[in-house]
Amino acid sequence: SSGINAEYGALKGSLTQAINIAEQSTLQRLELAEISDMQEKQKRSYLKESGDLRVKEVKKIANAKLKSCAEILQEKEVEHERTMEKLYEKISRLKMQCKTKDDMIQSLSGDSRPVSPNST
Repeated sequence: SSGINAEYGALKGSLTQAINIAEQSTLQRLELAEISDMQEKQKRSYLKESGDLRVKEVKKIANAKLKSCAEILQEKEVEHERTMEKLYEKISRLKMQCKTKDDMIQSLSGDSRPVSPNST
């Protein structure tokens, strides 16, 4: 009976040891799962922040290019206005020259009606 009790005690000790090992193993797996979950959350957070930073950088570059394009367009508009003013001035001068010539021709011919450009 003492041999059976000794075996029972040894078996009980082994069983307790096996249960402890299983519990530790389960705890370690849970800890690993938590660590893995935390790492995944950190990774997602990092990727989101990284993505947000990239979006901000792209927006900043796009806004700078847009501003640059707007400035160039404004310069071109100013140049166009100057060119148009010069053309209008030339047209006005040419009209005055034509009117002056028409007036001279009219006074030389003694005709009181205006000279049309199509008449020969």
